[in-house]
Amino acid sequence: MKTLEKLRDKLNKNAELSGQEKETNKIINKFLEKTNPDVLHKNVGGYGIVAIYKGLEEGKNILFRADIDGLNIPLECLKTNDKSLKEEFKSLSSKALVQKPYSHRCGHDGHATILCGLAMRYGKKRPEKGNVILLFQPAEETGEGALAVINDPLFKEIRIDMAFALHNLPGYAKHQIVLKKGCFASASLGLKLIFDGATSHASQPEKGNNPQRVVTTLLDAFQKKYENLKRDKFHTTLTVTHVTIGEETFGVTPGHAEIWLTLRSQDDKSLQNLTDSTIALSEYVAKEFKLKFSHSIHEAFAATMNSSRETEVVEQAANDLKLSVNVIKEPFPWSEDFGRFGSICPVCLFGLGCGFEHEPLHSPVYDFEDEIIDTGVEIFYQLGIRS
Repeated sequence: MKTLEKLRDKLNKNAELSGQEKETNKIINKFLEKTNPDVLHKNVGGYGIVAIYKGLEEGKNILFRADIDGLNIPLECLKTNDKSLKEEFKSLSSKALVQKPYSHRCGHDGHATILCGLAMRYGKKRPEKGNVILLFQPAEETGEGALAVINDPLFKEIRIDMAFALHNLPGYAKHQIVLKKGCFASASLGLKLIFDGATSHASQPEKGNNPQRVVTTLLDAFQKKYENLKRDKFHTTLTVTHVTIGEETFGVTPGHAEIWLTLRSQDDKSLQNLTDSTIALSEYVAKEFKLKFSHSIHEAFAATMNSSRETEVVEQAANDLKLSVNVIKEPFPWSEDFGRFGSICPVCLFGLGCGFEHEPLHSPVYDFEDEIIDTGVEIFYQLGIRS
């Protein structure tokens, strides 16, 4: 455990944003080399890593995935409980303030450490049957990493029969396994709607083409849509997150406007239908007011749909380890890039509780709970045996 805690500490100190995990990649590759994997692809889908441990006999190919990217959440030394910074803080006065540009406020440093612990196990003893594939995935937070890995020629050469991943969950009993068949985490995407007209002098607004009426018309329509969607069985939602009209000036009428939305659903098809109808409505209204219209999609996540068989295997493994199991009734509203792997094989994403009183994910005072590292390694190892 000390080895893994030191590794987690190092990953925590070197948090990097999605698609920029260069140092993280080096740290993990150096660690994996000591476990002598049969195959080690050091750059997959960007800064992703694939390590393969071949079994003694023929069998299924089992993928275990961990995410490795951090968040753009600076740390404040007077508010964080980050173990990795304690030594640094000792030399600071009580009024000192230290800012670090990025941090692992979602626990990806812990997820990667768990997978490295699994690598240590297979480095000492190969699986009895089949091959174990460990994937350290980049760019999970932006919803880009899984697809980049799937489309990488190095990854396409590997046959995957099933895939497992875990996510630490504050608010659940420490070491508890949280499960659900079917949708475990929602699909979502960011939709940017862009309207361009023409500016004019503020004293002669009639000489311009102000997108204000388009924005107000659509905002009203989106609010009504939001209210109607409250009855949707897939919990499909539409949320306005940002609106801008014109520039910060009193002398010029607006000629440009943007509406940013987050669309979310427990069903991929429902999300696509909402996306298509929102774009079509925006295009129609923009045309009515003679505005140029364009749109772009950002941070798109597929719904994570857990296979019944793989979910049952996780439950059995948890029971074998005498771990508490919590089968939830409703999917989580947040999204996870792991859902993309459901397009190539059966998958199961499950939760690993880190304590009822634990700080929430993405909070500036969040820190991964080292006590659950060993539990994560053990449940993955048991899945390797059972699958």
